[in-house]
Amino acid sequence: MKIAKCPKIAGLLCAAAVMLSVLSACGVTSAVQDPESEGEPVLWAEQMSVRKTETVNRTMKANLFDEKLLEFLSRNAEGNYMVSPLSFRYALGLLLAGAEGETKAELFDALGVSSEEEWTAYCLDFNGFVEYFAADLERDIADFEEGVGQGWIPADAAEPFRALRVANSVWKADWIPESFKDAYHQSIERNYAAEYRSFTPENAVEKINEWADVKTEHMIQKLLPEDYPTDQLAVVLMNALYFKDSWQKEFPGYRTKEDDFHTRGGRTVKKEFMTTEDHFSYYEDEDTKLVILPMKGGVSMAFVLGSREGIAGKISNARSENVRVKIPKMDLETDFSKGEFVDFLKSSGVSLAFSAGLADFSAMIDHPVYVSDIIQKTRIKLDEEGVEAAAVTAIMERTAGDVGPVEPKEFTADEPFSFFIYTTCNDTTAILFAGEIEE
Repeated sequence: MKIAKCPKIAGLLCAAAVMLSVLSACGVTSAVQDPESEGEPVLWAEQMSVRKTETVNRTMKANLFDEKLLEFLSRNAEGNYMVSPLSFRYALGLLLAGAEGETKAELFDALGVSSEEEWTAYCLDFNGFVEYFAADLERDIADFEEGVGQGWIPADAAEPFRALRVANSVWKADWIPESFKDAYHQSIERNYAAEYRSFTPENAVEKINEWADVKTEHMIQKLLPEDYPTDQLAVVLMNALYFKDSWQKEFPGYRTKEDDFHTRGGRTVKKEFMTTEDHFSYYEDEDTKLVILPMKGGVSMAFVLGSREGIAGKISNARSENVRVKIPKMDLETDFSKGEFVDFLKSSGVSLAFSAGLADFSAMIDHPVYVSDIIQKTRIKLDEEGVEAAAVTAIMERTAGDVGPVEPKEFTADEPFSFFIYTTCNDTTAILFAGEIEE
């Protein structure tokens, strides 16, 4: 079979594009695998994961927004990279909730939705999956503790651990007198559980980086460079996404070996490759090969060689096959801080949101602001045990009114002055004391 030359695909490497896809609350179908046959030894970890094989996702639903973003970055990004459409979605949700009038209508058109509720529903579905993921881990831990107590799990075995966390925050410069509007508060607390933070021009970078560091378990320690301009920064809308999970069946460590990786440019570089062989969902045609590796908790990871055109349908049509899988270990960090996401939205028809004096975010705050920058950093670590990945997205809004914090007025009593000590009683000023200092 001939595989078409690998196009520039949105993923981690030219030869292996990675997509995390979720199920259950997101409304996708499931595949069922038979448990181990009777009479054969069953490892405790496999025994506990039998129920999860009933919810392993094999279907990836196409989404217009995600497809457009991946296609745009595929054409414009260089080298290895990873993006989080989901993290971008959450940040855009915080922005949509504050938009009004033509600014909001323009965003709807560009994002391919007809209402804010439609956009929010996607995020709420994923919030439901996060709850499922956490509940499933709790069940695993309960099973583990029961197994240790009954002796069928070794006392020194590692307790099950995985994580899927979403955090949102809304920041305001403390020199802006206006507050976020009550309706905006209620909306983003209800739909995004957003935290409220404040900053000054002097501490903005430090505080924003600290939040990103904590929310991503130190995977993304610095979202902003130390010299990021903050004088006119008024509002920051942030999302952090953290994920850690194990393969349903780990790659044998003894099979990991260094081998050649052939780059798009024709060079050969050395990488550490993990190898395993088992039954996995697999698809192949003249242009594409893909394999889907299940993880615990209902998350899957698809690796794609060749064309990604129609990838959602191809993933849906994958069927169980005995597959020998060989993939490189990864530790990849990507920084989209050069206007890539701004350019993507502008190419989709958004203009008002970026226009000082024309952007309408009056549903958020009465102070005039506009979107000046969008930044996303991602990182993924992939090894024999599983995957750890994180993303932080920040939408930066600058003031469209007075430039930066209002400079303080000067009052220096170094010449003759008067003073008054007074109070007000029933709208009448009562001067307790008054005087003048002349020398």
